[in-house]
Order: sequence, then C-alpha cells, then structure tokens
Amino acid sequence: MSEFMTCFACENAPTQQCPRCGRPYCEEHGEDVCDSCLQPASGLPSFTLYRGSLLALLIGTALAVWLLIQPPGGESNAPQSGTIITPTPEVAAEATPGADSTLVLGGSPIAGETPGPGTSETPDGPTGTGTYTVASGDTLSSICAEVAPAMDPEECVQAIVDANGLPDDSTISVGQELTVPQ
Repeated sequence: MSEFMTCFACENAPTQQCPRCGRPYCEEHGEDVCDSCLQPASGLPSFTLYRGSLLALLIGTALAVWLLIQPPGGESNAPQSGTIITPTPEVAAEATPGADSTLVLGGSPIAGETPGPGTSETPDGPTGTGTYTVASGDTLSSICAEVAPAMDPEECVQAIVDANGLPDDSTISVGQELTVPQ
C-alpha cells in the first residue's frame, strides 16, 4: 500500500482536493472540481433530496386542496354570504266564517289552503320587506335574484335604491344592511 496520496483517477500525485466531494485529483482530472463531479450523473439530486422535495410537494398540494374546500371564515356555522337576517313581512290574517278559515301571509294563502274571499292567488307586488346584509361580491341585481326572484329585477333594484336612499344602484358596501322587498 502506498504512503502517498494519489489522484482518484490515476496514480499521479494530486494537486488539489475537490471542494464538492473531497476527492484528491491531479491537473489532468479536473479544474475547479474533479472530473467525476463534472459528469452529468453527478448533477442529479440525491435520493433523499428528491424524496424530501416530493414530500413537500404532496403536503403543499394537500394544503391547497384543503384551503379550496374549507368554507371561508373557518368552523363558524354562520353563513358568510349575504343572508336575510330580520324578515318583517306584512302579515294580513283573515278569518272567514265557516269551516274553511285561511291564514293569509302578505296576500297569498298558506300552501295547501284555498284562498278565502278577498284574497288573490298571486300578489301584485312586493308583499313585505326584510333586511339583507351585503356580502363580498354582492350586487343589487344578485341580491334581488336571491330575495325576490319573482319580482322584475329592474323594479327590485329600484325599490332597494329608493328604500335605502342610495345615490345610485352601484353604491353598496360589504356589511351594509339594506331594506329589501320580499
């Protein structure tokens, strides 16, 4: 066994040590690093680095999917989109003499009941009002579609503008409570 160090690739005396892998090499087998480290195969990441990167990618994907599925606001049971919080419909209760008494809400009978005298099957306009809290992304048109789908959208928007004293139909803000037709 030789007492002298030799180049990793030949029997010559080494002139440098590779800063990347620590192998001794001579001027024939490297410049800044040894020839072995310059090979394309040595440019591949180690298996441990590859496995760690793959694990980080999988964890990131799982987190992204969870954030997409998770409803906004965390575990709260309260819906985050605009909701009707205090409906105040006009109630017109009529009792007709005889066995067929009908409770009428806002001019239309309760489902399954026949209308009594002086009531109509279809109401002529908004039958009451309620309060709506504006959520992010809401417009007056989308609020009308939710709270008064049977009403003409333009009439509904105008009714909200008039009832709330809004300067125009695009001036609403998140969290604002609006009086809306129902």
